[in-house]
Parts: sequence; structure tokens; C-alpha cells
Amino acid sequence: MTDERERKLNNGQTSAPKVTVILPSLNVAAYIRECIESVINQTLSDIEILCIDAGSTDGTCEIIQEYAEKDSRVRFIRSEKRSYGYQMNLGMELAQGEYIGIVETDDSVEPDMYEVLYQRAVEEDLDYVKAGFYTMVTPYEGEKYLLEVNLGDTERVFSYEYFMEKKLSPDVYIWNGIYKRAFLEEFDIRLNESPGAAFQDCGFRYLADMHLRRGMFINRLFYHYRRDNAAASTYNPHFVRFNLEENRYIRERMARDGITDRDRCAFMARETVMMALSPYRTFREHSQPNGEINADLDEFRKVIVADKEQGLLTQEEMLAEQWIEMSLFTEEPAAYEAYIGIKAKMDFNIYNHFVRKMAEKKELVVFCTGKVAKFALCLFRMNRLENIVALCDNNAEKWNTRYYGQPILSPEEAFRRYPDAHYVIAKQGDVGEIMQQLADTGIEKERISVYKLPLNAFGSTNLFMRGL
Repeated sequence: MTDERERKLNNGQTSAPKVTVILPSLNVAAYIRECIESVINQTLSDIEILCIDAGSTDGTCEIIQEYAEKDSRVRFIRSEKRSYGYQMNLGMELAQGEYIGIVETDDSVEPDMYEVLYQRAVEEDLDYVKAGFYTMVTPYEGEKYLLEVNLGDTERVFSYEYFMEKKLSPDVYIWNGIYKRAFLEEFDIRLNESPGAAFQDCGFRYLADMHLRRGMFINRLFYHYRRDNAAASTYNPHFVRFNLEENRYIRERMARDGITDRDRCAFMARETVMMALSPYRTFREHSQPNGEINADLDEFRKVIVADKEQGLLTQEEMLAEQWIEMSLFTEEPAAYEAYIGIKAKMDFNIYNHFVRKMAEKKELVVFCTGKVAKFALCLFRMNRLENIVALCDNNAEKWNTRYYGQPILSPEEAFRRYPDAHYVIAKQGDVGEIMQQLADTGIEKERISVYKLPLNAFGSTNLFMRGL
């Protein structure tokens, strides 16, 4: 037991809280209140909240201290380093909870997240339990969109062998669950303490997966993952270097922990390909590589070639697209650049062309108000389309209500009010009846579009017209 933990117990805390929630922060004054409020108002009250700040200068510290004075469960801790990994490791060292949760301080969580996760973790004696999440954007004040990201293979207990069977890991996040503190301490599962705060969760995630004895994904969504913070690590231009450093850390820890079996080494080899190529493909949707990125990609290329020569990367164990990209990346770098440039442009244009086309319309009416409409409205509003005048739906129970701030009208009322509007049909499946309904009202085909974009929570929260 550390001196800090002894002091806690001596100060009257006679039993450990059920969950410790770690909140690492750096200059997030715009978001920190919403974050802390979502944690202190959990239905599970037996928690401790460790707010570990790395030297904020924008008022974040003062806001945290304000909450610490009002709620004894909240502790304000100053980090000596500007390192997300160091902040997280410090939090895990000080944690008293039976389980540990993590909330990035520009995000927020559902009120029952930790109660539900803790109950399931205890019932099943789990090393960790995770759930799906929402991508969150707030394009205008008072307007919030939460788009679903579900996890598969829910409601069953699995071990590290589950991941060895996958061609790609089905879960690449650390904050959408809770971890048994004894499990983390037994295997010394910690984050890499490199400078900064970008991609430093990779090592923790893979070490947890490779040591896992009992884990579970549950069929719920709790976490609100913010996508519209321009300062987030997602947009850091040094992403390849950070991922390369994480990959080295993981492999060093695997060697130290005696993880040498072929299954786990092959799993990490496949994930290395993902770490090298997936964020680069996203980057190429809007930018060209510089010398630093190319040099770091060359280092990744050496690692992947070595893995392939050792028989850790085989076509049978990889997705077809991943195998093709990896082969081009390692064997024909120039061809890979040409291929990935074209593919990135195509992926970008899937959304960008449609958004720009809709932006040119004087008035837009979105027809239908279900899941597809939410994804469409989110994409439009993120890109500052202000020509949406109304929504309409054939369901009479929805008329004269509002959906994400927009009035829902009957189709007849929409036609009457906006006779010259362009109609976007936001519906999955057959839209023939609605197309005919619009045609019968005199709406020309040229004034009708069908929202056929992928219902992808990340693609639908991208910024095209506004830029990154």
C-alpha cells in the first residue's frame, strides 16, 4: 500500500469505493463542467473521482477545484508531466476502487454507466467489461448529436484467445469500460509515459487484451466520445510517430512479460499493420505526407516486413483489403501511395460531394425522422448547412413536434409551406412509395435526393466544408 493510500484510510475512508474514475485533463475548460457533472451524477454513488491535470492555463484547474470543494469524492491532483500516459498511471497508482474507469475530459457519460458495468463485472468476476458508445458533436450551441457505435459479440465471457481469432480487434478504445484494479496490478498493465497526449492508450489496450482471462462486451451504449474538439489527439499531425512509439512499447512489454506464443505475436503483427495504415489512410483524405511522416512509415515498414518474414502475417489470417494494402505498403511503396491516395479521395468524396450538393439548395426538407435522418442532420449541421427548413414524416403522431430542433410537419404541410424545396429522403430500405408520393404532389425528380451514405458514426461527424 502506498503512503497516499494509507493517508486516505487514516482520513476516515474505511472501505474502498466500487469504482475509481480517472479524469486526465489539459486545457479543457470549455468541456470540463459537462464531463464532471456526468460523472458525479452517476447512479452508482460509491465512486471516487481523480481529476489529474497536466498544467492547464485556461481555467480548467479552477473549475475542478470548485467541484472538489463541493463533493468529497472529487480530488484535484497536479501532474508533474505533460504526458497522458503519466497522468493515467498516476491515477491508477492512487486509485482505491475495486474497478477503474476512464473519462476523457472533453467527453461525458450516461448516468447509469458505472452502476451497470460494475454490477456485470462483479456478477461475472470480469477482468474488464466494456460497452458500445456514441460519437458526440455539438455543431451549434444547445444542439447535440449522439451517433451509435455498437460492439459485436456481446453478452458472453471471453479470454485473450477471443482476440487471437479475429483478423482485426473489434474494440480499439480504453474509456468505454471498467477494469479490475487487481488485474491491472497483477500484470502491471500501464500506459507508455511518452510526452503529449496522442495515441498513448494503445499500449494499455493491447496489454489488457493479451493478458485477459475473463472479459465481456455488453449490449449497451454509455460513453459520449466527442468528435468536434479540434485540439483532440485524433487530429495531431505527428500521429505516425506516436503510433510507432506505442508499437515499440507494446513489443518491449510483450518481451518482458514473456508473451512469445505464436497466436499473440501474430495478433500484434496484424494490429501493427492497422496502427501503421489505418490512421494514415484517414490523414490522406485531407493532407499530403511530409518528411517526418514518410520516415516514420519507413520504420513501420521494417517492422511489418520482419513480422511477415517470421510467418506472423499470412493472407488467411487477414482481411483481403488489409492484405492487399500491407503487400503494397511493404513491397511497392510508390504503388501504395498511388493506391491509398485514390482510395482516400474516394472515401472523402462519398460524403463531401453529397454535402456540397445539398449546400447548394436554397431550401432542404428532410423526409422521415428515424435513425437515417439523425445521421443526415448531423452531417449537414457539422458542415454548417443552414438551409434545412423542416422535416416531414408520414407518421401523424410526430406532426407538430420537433426533432433535433427542427419542426416535423405532415408531408402535405411541408409541400404547402415549401413548394420549391429540395427533398432528402432519409430512410433505410425501399423508398419507392415515398418517391411516388412526392411525384404525385408534383415534385420533380430533380428536387429529390435519397440519403444513401453509410450510417457510419465517424464518417457522419466529419468536417468537409469547414475543414479540420
